[in-house]
Amino acid sequence: MWIDELGRHAERLQGCEGRVFVAMLGGGAGTLASLGELGLATQERMAAHLGMVPMPLPARTIGDHQAEYVTLLGMLAATCSKIGREIYTLMKQEFGEVEEPVPPGTVGSSTMPQKRNPKLSQDIVAAAAQIRALVPLALEAMQTEHEADRTTSIMMSRAVVQACELTGDTLERLAVLTEGLQVFPDRMRDNLELSGGLIMAEAVMLELGRRIGRQRAHDAVYEAAQASVTQSRPFREMLALDPHVSGGLTPAQVEALLDPARYTGLCRQFAEQGAARGREIAAAIARRDAAD
Repeated sequence: MWIDELGRHAERLQGCEGRVFVAMLGGGAGTLASLGELGLATQERMAAHLGMVPMPLPARTIGDHQAEYVTLLGMLAATCSKIGREIYTLMKQEFGEVEEPVPPGTVGSSTMPQKRNPKLSQDIVAAAAQIRALVPLALEAMQTEHEADRTTSIMMSRAVVQACELTGDTLERLAVLTEGLQVFPDRMRDNLELSGGLIMAEAVMLELGRRIGRQRAHDAVYEAAQASVTQSRPFREMLALDPHVSGGLTPAQVEALLDPARYTGLCRQFAEQGAARGREIAAAIARRDAAD
């Protein structure tokens, strides 16, 4: 899912270049009065020299292109924040499923030497919040009166500059975070067992439904699940006590249905496709950087 979102952000940023990276040479009021007929040609040559596109209407009251850019950076920041927060959460001792890179000698706390803090994740979440907070500022800066307004120019400049600086910092940290991320599959499997098989109720219901009908299967599995919680007894035990379940499924079949590893759907396919797509996007960006 991270690759899927980041890939679309790459497409958005590439797709906006013609609108965002524009050059303006219109004179004090955007009329090109001082250059006359040579004005547009002059602007075009200046834009070509800068590797940009000339503005069709060189008016200083136009700021939607800059606001669009800040907004796109805000969307990218939201995805980065989601990644950072997910890793931050999964690093907690109660989960313990992943851990960001913690170089030797890193101090987690001045008073608690055992701490391994998610510093990179925290930095990403904090910076991303600042980037998103700049989006309203950029939109407000679009409200320029008459020919020009230095007030909105200052606002837009700060929004663009700060968003770029913070985005660069965020992406640098995200690269370090993901490249050095440690994954603990054994702990993931242990966490799957915390419900005592209850998370596999759907699989049991669907298979049982093929034998006794979906509604009857739903009712039977529902009752077994609720009894498992209220009586603090294993789900598999409560399933075995229900005559509808025992009459439709053997103990071995129930045990197999309670295995989360047998109910992953298309996860592997999605993961492999996503990884391949990610490599394609990275290669395309690398080729483009080399050409530039």
